[in-house]
Amino acid sequence: MSRLFSLSQLLLISVATFTLSNTRLLAEGHKSINVGKNPESVCRGFGGKLYVTMINGDEPGDGTIVSVEGENVTVFAKGFNAPKGLVFVGDHLVTADETTLWKVDKAGTATKLAEAKNFPQPIEFLNDVVAGHDDASVLVSEMSSPKPMFDPDGDRRLWDLNSDHAKTLPNKGCIYKVTLKGEVTVAVPAGNPAIRFPNGVTLGAEGEGIFVGDFFSGEIVNYKDGKYTTLATGMRGIDGLTVTKDHFYASSWTQGKVWKVDRKTRNATVILEGLKSAADFYFDAKNHQLVVPDMISGTLTFLPIK
Repeated sequence: MSRLFSLSQLLLISVATFTLSNTRLLAEGHKSINVGKNPESVCRGFGGKLYVTMINGDEPGDGTIVSVEGENVTVFAKGFNAPKGLVFVGDHLVTADETTLWKVDKAGTATKLAEAKNFPQPIEFLNDVVAGHDDASVLVSEMSSPKPMFDPDGDRRLWDLNSDHAKTLPNKGCIYKVTLKGEVTVAVPAGNPAIRFPNGVTLGAEGEGIFVGDFFSGEIVNYKDGKYTTLATGMRGIDGLTVTKDHFYASSWTQGKVWKVDRKTRNATVILEGLKSAADFYFDAKNHQLVVPDMISGTLTFLPIK
């Protein structure tokens, strides 16, 4: 299958080859380790290990999932095109890979859970995934092609929200529910301007609806009972999104930042910055930390949280 567009076109920059030691400390004192080329999403899975999707290069089939133990990085599964969101659900890893959802077992064997022909509408860019409350399904964001969002004259620069170009952008993004049996239904329909380019998707407590981060607008939106409610703004390029009882955590792929948002006051505080491209992080509640991939730098950063 041909790539929808090359990674170099999406990043709009060249990724440098790293000569640093495998472990380094950021200026703020947060531990960071090198894991390889273009890490995108991370979660805990089999045996409590960390697993990371690696987009790697532009060649079809060169994407992988690696396991991380301490500073040891091992290829666990391979043969993907550009794997992005990753989640552990129902004793499987599930990853979104362009127009395909893959299910990976404990032996590292990947099988197609759903592909383009299984969806009710054309698929362009499956992105983030989150486990359903039933532990037998996932929600996956269909961002639609991200290329129209970017000003070709800028380095990963999104068009201004008030520009004429922004007003003409498509409105095809939506959220699907996919069971571990491969049954596909629409969870959040396309066509509402509140979420034109959904990326991060997450669930809170039962009955709270679905929380979505819109990459282009930088807004966190709640979808419940057919209604869209904007809860936070100002985080353009939003990638990873997690919700707790009291806070949202959100990362920006274009800004290299991570925010903590108070759910009551809706005040957002930057808790990590200086990354090149903060991608889809893992909320590690047990160890009181966020594990944040920096796609361009090829690292994981371990950010303590209270």
